[in-house]
Amino acid sequence: MTPSGSAARIAGGLEFIIAGVCGAIVANLYFAQPVVGEIGAALGLSPERAGLIVTLTQLGYCCGLLLLVPLGDILENRRLALSVLAIGFIAAVTMAVTKSHIVFLLASIGLGVGSVSVQILLPYAAALADPQRQGVVVGRVMAGILTGIMLSRPVSALIAGALGWRSVFGLAAVVCVLAAVSIWRRMPPRKPDSTTNYAGIIRSLFSAATNNRLLQRRAAYQFLMFYSYTLFWTALPLLLFGSAYGMNHLQVSLIALAGASGAAMSPVAGKIADRGLIIPGTTIALAVGVLAWVIVAFGASGGAIGVIVLTLGAIVLDGAVPVSLVMSQRELFSAHPEQRSRLNGLFMAMFFVGGALGASVGVWAFESQGWLGVVVAGAAGPAAALVLHLISTARRSTTIVGGTSK
Repeated sequence: MTPSGSAARIAGGLEFIIAGVCGAIVANLYFAQPVVGEIGAALGLSPERAGLIVTLTQLGYCCGLLLLVPLGDILENRRLALSVLAIGFIAAVTMAVTKSHIVFLLASIGLGVGSVSVQILLPYAAALADPQRQGVVVGRVMAGILTGIMLSRPVSALIAGALGWRSVFGLAAVVCVLAAVSIWRRMPPRKPDSTTNYAGIIRSLFSAATNNRLLQRRAAYQFLMFYSYTLFWTALPLLLFGSAYGMNHLQVSLIALAGASGAAMSPVAGKIADRGLIIPGTTIALAVGVLAWVIVAFGASGGAIGVIVLTLGAIVLDGAVPVSLVMSQRELFSAHPEQRSRLNGLFMAMFFVGGALGASVGVWAFESQGWLGVVVAGAAGPAAALVLHLISTARRSTTIVGGTSK
């Protein structure tokens, strides 16, 4: 297998290895969330300042998306991913041993930066895939990433409960090492066919953000969908820990594990996208996102029926988000193969900004308006995305019928 960006092709089963590696790495981004309170108490951080741990990790991730991921269009992808992952390893070890809250917070940024290696490996996998299987490959890798995201919180809570919160970051360091070994031994090198320098890449980000309508449209859909997803998983524990259900951490974790089964829809979405059904597939995904909120609207009363309703809604929502995501990435990667990494960086940056907004709105809506307020605020995300998608589809249909090109 050659290192050429155009000649290399993904070997059988390699996408599963990439998916597993990506899922393990991205979990590092969320390991701290269930144990923020314990970390704050141990390091002398007030509850308000302890929240900076999550914020700074996400900030580091967003910076990496915009400043490091685009390098995948000009640098050898495997070495780039390993270099970025090394930052995450150093940060995780630091977080596991330091007793200084300042050092811990700075290391949180490094852990976020190191986690963006998954967004280098995703376009890498798409570039090595046969064009007719690109959607399937992207779907399988995204299934790994989303499974890692969904399982990270319950795994962190269980490990911290048994071994203490520092063991969580020891696990993150081990994950980085195992991922690096897999990348080095199992993944072929790929050097993009590009002569653009870093300054040119960064300038092109602004141009793509302001002029690429496909990117703008798809980023808007995923901003709204991930806003809805994060809002749900931020507000749901508040409901389940409350008087209506009175659950403990283990019980909430089990519901989160059930919801994680929705990630299995990613490969299915990839197959649908490869058959040229991206537009109807997107329509269905966004509509199902709205349906999920209709289902969970009946889950505030408590009892066994309430648990069933909330679990079903979680599975439906966790299935709709990856389908929409895979459709978007399949369309972006196919339309602009020479810009996969930089477009993915911009796209995922908007994706996570939506998630950050959803987390804030989720807490506010529950505390001020109750579960009904959460449902209204959450359903607004996929509903708005669906309206935008239908308007865009209608306009493009009108353009085609009118005989003009865009």
